[in-house]
Amino acid sequence: MTEESVAEDWRHMASLVDAVKSGDKRKTLIALRDKIAETIENCESGRDMAANSKRLMEVMAEIEALPSDETTMSKHDKLKAKYENG
Repeated sequence: MTEESVAEDWRHMASLVDAVKSGDKRKTLIALRDKIAETIENCESGRDMAANSKRLMEVMAEIEALPSDETTMSKHDKLKAKYENG
């Protein structure tokens, strides 16, 4: 592992940790999805790639199953957004 890849891993770990600390499930799952995808790209082991690919698909399904930001908005906020966007 090069010094550059270690630094890159650290940056993503920090953003993953920050997402977890925020308590926002969507942000955490998105950060995890991105981290797993990067791990797959750099993976040299077929076994690890298969396991990480499976987990990536599970995380993506979890993200899709979350209510969209629009459905969690209040009626007031939806009307305000509609008015502001025309």
